[in-house]
Amino acid sequence: MQEILNRLNAIKQKLEEILSENRLLKQSLKKQEDQIERLKKLIEIQNNTLKNQEQRLKIKEIVESALDDQDLGANKKRELKAKINEMIKEVDKVIHLMNQ
Repeated sequence: MQEILNRLNAIKQKLEEILSENRLLKQSLKKQEDQIERLKKLIEIQNNTLKNQEQRLKIKEIVESALDDQDLGANKKRELKAKINEMIKEVDKVIHLMNQ
């Protein structure tokens, strides 16, 4: 009879160890899943930022090539600069909204 009780206690202790390990593994898994989600969001933000920077660079290149054109008068150059600055501000607003 004592042997059966000892075996039952050993099984009970092993079960408690397994359940404890299971809880720890679930907690670790939850932390890792949370970290994965944070990293996915960070990657998305970085991709959006990269796309926006590429757009800004394209706009800048367009402006520089347009301003290098000798056929444009001073007034047209100012208008073009103002329009492009307005576009850049709009892109910045979009970036800001996406990062919120």
